[in-house]
Amino acid sequence: MGMRTLGDPEEDGAGPEKGRAVPEEDGRRLASQVSRDVERMKKAEREKHDVLSSWLSLGTIGLLFILPVVVGAFLGRWLDQHLAGYAIHWTITGILLGVILGAISVYNHLRQNL
Repeated sequence: MGMRTLGDPEEDGAGPEKGRAVPEEDGRRLASQVSRDVERMKKAEREKHDVLSSWLSLGTIGLLFILPVVVGAFLGRWLDQHLAGYAIHWTITGILLGVILGAISVYNHLRQNL
């Protein structure tokens, strides 16, 4: 009478004939599962970089558009304060020029990077 271990197929009556896969099949199944997991990890790694680059590109586009508008607004406001007879004319002009320059900058950026 030897020691009985849990899951011992000989003593449990479960052998290859009872639906248990032979060791070669287990090895092949394990190898295929590992290769699927490796491919899944590689795909996740690639997508992580894609998501990060997408966010960075979106931030760059935002800055390319907003920065000229803000600079135009501040410059226009400064001109309106220092030139007599102008209330808001230069501010509106600066904002409009900033929108135009921002749109051109975004267009050029997208054309070069796509």
